[in-house]
Amino acid sequence: MGNEKNCKSLLITIGWINALFALVFFQLFCGIITICMGVVLRSDYHAKKHGLVLIIVGVLTGIIGWILNYLYL
Repeated sequence: MGNEKNCKSLLITIGWINALFALVFFQLFCGIITICMGVVLRSDYHAKKHGLVLIIVGVLTGIIGWILNYLYL
C-alpha cells in the first residue's frame, strides 16, 4: 500500500512539472506526457479527480504554450 501511494504521488508530481514545462518549453511533448499521467492516474490508481485535472491542464497548457510560443517568436 505504501509503495502504491509513493508511485501515485510521483506521477502527480511529474504530471504537474510537465504541465509547467508545457507553457514554456516543449509544448506538444510535455502536454502529451501530462495527459498520459492523468490517464494512468485515472485508470490504474483510481485517482479520478487528480487524473481529470491533469488531463484538462495538459490540454490547456499545451495549447496556451503553443500560442504563447507562436506570439513571441
